[in-house]
Amino acid sequence: MIPLPGSGFRYPMRALSLDYAAAAAGLACSLGLLGLVRLAAPVAWPLAGVAALFLVYFGRTVCRQLTHIALDETGIRAQGPLGAAIRWDDLRLLRLDYYSTRADREGGWMQLKLGDARRTIRIDSDLDGFALVVERSMQAAGDRGLALEAATLANFQALRP
Repeated sequence: MIPLPGSGFRYPMRALSLDYAAAAAGLACSLGLLGLVRLAAPVAWPLAGVAALFLVYFGRTVCRQLTHIALDETGIRAQGPLGAAIRWDDLRLLRLDYYSTRADREGGWMQLKLGDARRTIRIDSDLDGFALVVERSMQAAGDRGLALEAATLANFQALRP
């Protein structure tokens, strides 16, 4: 059994600061244009939509900052604004996806998706201790005999040192 730290895991501020900066820059540009320049409606409405998307991105970043992931022998909990808990005995879904930011697939991030019959927890690879969370989740999936997609297995192998 993998040892589980008592304190759990959080998204580090160094990872969140870039997201906050991007959201602030996007909001400043889009709202700045809307506030400073009189735009025709066919331009103003899409720009307002862009501002709304940056606002959602900002909210998502706040949620990530306030989220705490806790593991124990019985399951996983995401404690925060969009919290959920999944017991290992009820685990029905485990996916480990890789999202590339470059054509050569060198840059990018992973996302772990865990689910039971009612809830889903998504965890990005920026989380401190992400590899340990994935390792424990894969162990629980194996214990349950959960069938995993080939891409999940390949991504898990790529994550391992």
